[in-house]
Order: sequence, then structure tokens, then C-alpha cells
Amino acid sequence: MYNDKYMEENMKHYLVTSSQFIPYINLAYEDYQLHHLKEDECLFYLWQNHHTVVIGKNQNAFKECKVEELTESGGYLARRSSGGGAVYHDHGNLNFTFIAPKTFYDLEKNLQVIIDALKHFGINASFSGRNDIEVEGFKVSGNAFANTNTHSLHHGTLLFDVKMEDLGKYLNVSSVKLASKGVESVRKRVKNLKEFNPTLTLESLSSSLIQAYESVFDTKLETIEMDTTACGDLIDYYSSTSFRLEPIPTFEASLHKKFSFGELILFITTHQNMIQSVQVFTDSLIVDLKDTIEALFLNQPFRKDVLLLRCIDQPHEEVLIDIINELFMS
Repeated sequence: MYNDKYMEENMKHYLVTSSQFIPYINLAYEDYQLHHLKEDECLFYLWQNHHTVVIGKNQNAFKECKVEELTESGGYLARRSSGGGAVYHDHGNLNFTFIAPKTFYDLEKNLQVIIDALKHFGINASFSGRNDIEVEGFKVSGNAFANTNTHSLHHGTLLFDVKMEDLGKYLNVSSVKLASKGVESVRKRVKNLKEFNPTLTLESLSSSLIQAYESVFDTKLETIEMDTTACGDLIDYYSSTSFRLEPIPTFEASLHKKFSFGELILFITTHQNMIQSVQVFTDSLIVDLKDTIEALFLNQPFRKDVLLLRCIDQPHEEVLIDIINELFMS
């Protein structure tokens, strides 16, 4: 399955449990590890945030989150490096991260770790849809992904005992998702793991995840301390207003639609029918979709035929064609 059996057998597997609850520190540390792990190193990272909304890489903060209410309550608004949608974190969440060299990365095994860990408590979970883990039809975990040239990252959150009233209080429910799924299904979509097993504790869940990792990957995790000494610049970046909060756009043309690949919001300004600016917000797991769309549209005539021609042989060609057809639909 892997390119180098020797590398697989000699892979080093590290465990880090964060001592921090500030999202900018936790996300910066994760990002640093993604870019600095060696070709024979894997990381299993467990972490929690205090009262936080985390949005996907390409999302509009003001659309996804009630930013003022969150800030006034002492909460944090954070943006992560992966795609996907907005999630609420508090001390009732346990977040996990798998980072591995691309030749060793195995999403099925990662998911098996989560599923086996929950099964230990009599909770039968399964992977569902694009990026959810469900129990009895209820979402208990959302997952997202990122890559470098050498390593792949898979992270997610387990709803252990989250304050559901806060989850609904600070997240804006999309009208598009309401229209496609129905109001009732959205309300009933998530559930805490403690509702399936009241004896579950944070400590026992963490221990079960570690044991499941070692069993699935047939290895022994080496525990290392979390060291953020080299992460200062990244912490500043993740906490910066310019990264977390993009300006509310002005536009002359727009598209807001739920596609098969996720929800997309597109704002375009034009001058003399030339596209001057493009802003894309999406919860799609296609991490480079935002950059691809913006490069395709920018400084081009605002004409369907021109933009469709530019799609030919581009990454995600079929997705781009669908977006353009919807944009110019009368």
C-alpha cells in the first residue's frame, strides 16, 4: 500500500496533548507541525479550545458567526487552514489531529481510530457524507483536511459534552442549508457523545483514542511536550484581524448556492464589464477552490462564454463550469 515498506515499519509516531486553550496557539502549533514534521514522522494531537467559533479557510466570518455577540461574551473567532464549515468549540469538545507523510497517510485508518475509540464505550459510529462522523443519524464529529507538498493533515472535533445552547447561539444557520435539508433536520443534526453513554469522561475518551491509534497503526505513541517556542509568528498570524476577519464585500454580481461540493458565496465587482475583484467564501473541502475561482475570474470580461473557455483543462473543471452556469442563469 505504501511506497516504502521499510519507511512504514520505522515511522515515528508522536502524541501531543495541548496544554493551551487559546485557539490561535493551538491552530498555530498544528500548522507549524504540518510544515515541519520529517518524512518519517507522524503526529497525533489532542487539543481543546475555550469558547470559540472556528471557521473554514475560505469562509466569511460575519456570515458564519455572530461575531459581536461572541466577542462580547469573551469568546474567540478563529480561522483554520483547512476547508469545511464553521464549528463551535468549548471545553465539551475534544479536538484531534492526524498529520502524516503523504506516502503513509491513510484516511480510512484515521477514521477507524475514532470509530474504534467510540466503540469501546458501546457507541457505534460511522463516517457519513463529505466529512461527518455520525451515531444513530446524529452528527458527533466534523472533519476537515489540508495538505503540503510532503504531508497531509486530517483534523476534527468530537462533541463530548458541548453546550448546545451556545452552539446555536453563536453560529448563523445558513438559509441555503435550511432550504436543502429542512429546518427540523438542522435542529436535530448534532448530539453529544455523553447522551449515548453518560459514564463517558474526557480522560477516558482521550485514553481510548490513544489506545485505538496504537492498535490501528500497530505502533506505540511517543509522548512529547507541546513546545510553541518556534510558533510566535504563526500565533500572531492566526490571531490577526486581517487573517480572521475579511472585510464585508461590496459587489455588483453575486451567487449564493448549495452545490454538491458544498456551499458557495461569490461576490464580483466590475468596471466597464471587466471583473475588478472577486471574493469567494465556501465550506467546500476542496481547499484550493477559492484561489482557483479567483484566478479564473479576475481581470476577465464578465461574459459567460469567455469564462467557460477559461475552465478548459483547469483543476476542478466540472465544478467551475457548474458555478459559471449558475452565476449567469437568468
